[in-house]
Amino acid sequence: MRTLAPLWCLALLLSAAGCNCKQNVNTIPPSLGVTPAGVDFGQVKVNEAQVRTVTLAARTQTQVTISSVTLEGAGRAAFTLGAAPTQVVPLGEASLQITFRPIALEASVATLVIASDDPDHPTTRVALAGEGAKPILQVTPTCDPALLCKGTVTVTPPAIDFGAEPKDRLVPLPETQLPTVVVVNAGPVALTVTKLAVEGTDAAAFTFMGALEPGGRVLQANEGFNVPIRFTPTSEARQGYSAQLVIESDDTDALQVSVALAGTLRPNLPPEVCANLVRVVPPPSGDAPRDYSSASEWDSLRMPPMGGYDFTNRRDVRPGDLAIFSAQSPGDPNTSCSFDPEDGRTSLTWAWRLAMTPRGAEGLGLSGAMTPQVQLRPVVTGEYVLELTVGDVQGHTTTVPIRFAVAVKEDLVAQLQWTGAADVDLDVHLVRPSAAATAAPFSGTFDFFSHGPASKTSGDINGYAVTTQRAMPGAGFDFDWGQAGSSDDPRLNVDDTGAGALLENVSLNYPENDLACATASCRYKVLVHYFKDARNHAPAGCVVTGDAGCLDGEACTCAAPQRCVADGAPIADAGLGTGKCFPPPSPVVRLFFRGSPAPAAVIPLDALVPPDELFLGAPCQMLYVADVEWPAKSALGSLPDGGTPPPVVEVKGADVNGRITAPVISRFGWRQTGGSLQCSPDVTLGGVQWYAEQPR
Repeated sequence: MRTLAPLWCLALLLSAAGCNCKQNVNTIPPSLGVTPAGVDFGQVKVNEAQVRTVTLAARTQTQVTISSVTLEGAGRAAFTLGAAPTQVVPLGEASLQITFRPIALEASVATLVIASDDPDHPTTRVALAGEGAKPILQVTPTCDPALLCKGTVTVTPPAIDFGAEPKDRLVPLPETQLPTVVVVNAGPVALTVTKLAVEGTDAAAFTFMGALEPGGRVLQANEGFNVPIRFTPTSEARQGYSAQLVIESDDTDALQVSVALAGTLRPNLPPEVCANLVRVVPPPSGDAPRDYSSASEWDSLRMPPMGGYDFTNRRDVRPGDLAIFSAQSPGDPNTSCSFDPEDGRTSLTWAWRLAMTPRGAEGLGLSGAMTPQVQLRPVVTGEYVLELTVGDVQGHTTTVPIRFAVAVKEDLVAQLQWTGAADVDLDVHLVRPSAAATAAPFSGTFDFFSHGPASKTSGDINGYAVTTQRAMPGAGFDFDWGQAGSSDDPRLNVDDTGAGALLENVSLNYPENDLACATASCRYKVLVHYFKDARNHAPAGCVVTGDAGCLDGEACTCAAPQRCVADGAPIADAGLGTGKCFPPPSPVVRLFFRGSPAPAAVIPLDALVPPDELFLGAPCQMLYVADVEWPAKSALGSLPDGGTPPPVVEVKGADVNGRITAPVISRFGWRQTGGSLQCSPDVTLGGVQWYAEQPR
């Protein structure tokens, strides 16, 4: 870099010599630069100002003098200039502010003219452009059914009809389900919303979310907000409601927009109820659970049919199964049944009750009767009606009946029930036709495990025989009736020892497979054995004389309906002598065919007036109840219509009116003198204690 010292030395020498060098010195001219070369203000709200800056720069070490700054052009009135600089220092900059304030919705074009002492460019021009614009207030009511909104809207003119709405809701509708007004600035410049209010006679019935801040809300171009509106009737005495949502802004073409609001009062609705028998769980030793809770099952049940649900043919419930009912389908608790139209499932009350049961099932208990899910374990075959009542907080209720059936889905079912206190044990017996070796009434009764290819099959299924089979698994005892395999073997479905429902149930599929049924109808015997009586009480004394009307278990001197039970009934001899008066159990046998839950026969007949009664007077007594005459295998499909002749029931000891006036009774087993009233085995067969017929 050069120093300055040589320059002043040279000047001193020239001065001393008297030399005039002025005409030989070159000066640096001023040079003005202006940026930007043009200014486009874009769109600016009418009557609002936007300021831009132009920079003037001295591009040399010589000061630039600005002689004038002016505006030219037709649109110059929309532009104003700030204080213009008069000079720009060497290599320095100065600023000039330009304000664009449109007064109309039109484009404005002008030229900024800058005059200076720049010899090369004494005049510099800068193009100016801008456009006056306005915001556009766009108001659109919406109600999307996909979001469960239930109102209706119109866009032009904007209006919302909320429809019918209750006065009271425990749970307000979610904001997403409310009709909404969408406020958008569809213009290119900022919009200021200055007012948002509900006005009109019924303004108190309409409320919206999101009040404006003081000074309003500014929306930039394409910006907006939502206004969810809630309608709540204010009085039970007023039916129709109307008001307006008023929106004010600085959109000069829409300074105020009103959205009409309307709604009507409706009464609070009762709950909407549905129900399903969702699951059936057999006892632990039974089959796998049966599930009916799939979405397709629920879909078919969301609207109860007239008269309620009928699961009689749609669900498989067998005696002793646990049946589980539910009143809540899966899904949204505010719309999936059961629910209250106003409050979903909030604060619903639940009440289940058995409205109808078969005879003998009147005391069946319900677990969870005050919850959405109830459980019960029916053992009595027949039809049931379960009633579900659902209530809401306003006191409205809806009741739905639910019919279902309990039945063994097999061809022949014998069900025994008995009255009396607990600790009385009766057993039902079903004897296959081929087990009856003679025509004697009780032939085949207590048939031992001595038939079949392995001489291990019993022809009489009953509680004692089944218990013996289970207690001796290595003995190979079986009930292999009919053909090979278990499909036509009998089953003891319910075996009550006097501690539960006082019920037993035995069933058989394909009775025609017995050898005796091949070409002719055959007879299955149904019997009842009085196994034990463990009731503990001190009855009056009596004497069994053995005379007519005073055998063991008959009335003797006991007051009806009690029976005189001898103190002992030894083997090979009838019970005689002193005894005690006992209230006798009263057995009832119901026979069901082809899987029907309706009995084909009730023994004794309960339809008689007065109802017929049948008593077993003393433990060890065996009552021959009925024969079931089953059609031959060769008769299957023999009817003209392709059907099969129905089974025929012959009640033993019945008169022409159906009353059992001469019950057929014998005795199997013995009672120890002075012992408990329990029938004990009286013979030993194959090393097993067993029962044989004794005198009566």
